[in-house]
Amino acid sequence: MIYGERMHEGLELKTIDRDRPFGYHCCMKNKDKNKLQMILHAVLSLTSTNDLVNLSISKIAAAAGISKSTVYVYFKDKEELLSKTYMYVKDLMDEGIAEVEAKHPDLDERIGAFIRHFVQRYQRYPKEAKFMEAVQTNPSVVSEEAHQYAETTAAPIYRAFEEIVGNPEFVQAPAYVYATFFSLPMKMAEINGTMTDSELDSIICMVLNAMKRR
Repeated sequence: MIYGERMHEGLELKTIDRDRPFGYHCCMKNKDKNKLQMILHAVLSLTSTNDLVNLSISKIAAAAGISKSTVYVYFKDKEELLSKTYMYVKDLMDEGIAEVEAKHPDLDERIGAFIRHFVQRYQRYPKEAKFMEAVQTNPSVVSEEAHQYAETTAAPIYRAFEEIVGNPEFVQAPAYVYATFFSLPMKMAEINGTMTDSELDSIICMVLNAMKRR
């Protein structure tokens, strides 16, 4: 599920600039950006075959081709490493959703546009999407700061869910139920790899029909 595990009604969230490299979330003074990228790629690659709870700094260092001590030059522990990676991934996945929100005042159109956005992101960044889902399945592996940051980048999505909850055209249900429907197209994109525009349009219609009163 993309959103829903930490839904907060009435939460005030700010839109931020998300055009940031991985190093933005790390202290970069006197540090090698290339090694940071090696660590990032190692974490993302290992996520596909390792549970984040059992993922160790030793495994990450080995996959990155660097020493364990080098990882600790950049991150004090595994939680900080996974937290900074999560913040970077959320920047990447949520980039542009504020513009989608502004462009589509109609709720149905906005939901469809959000789904298209995330399907495209899942197809373009499959490893990052899998890491994001892994964190949301095991939220304790990252810091509270990282979760709060993720909620901030996802502000337009939370606002849409709150609008859905208050809209009489939609079935009355908690926001996390709508989040489950919302995440289905992304899961299909992850499984199938590709999806045509007509297939995506049909899926969006199915999602909206499932969420609305008959």
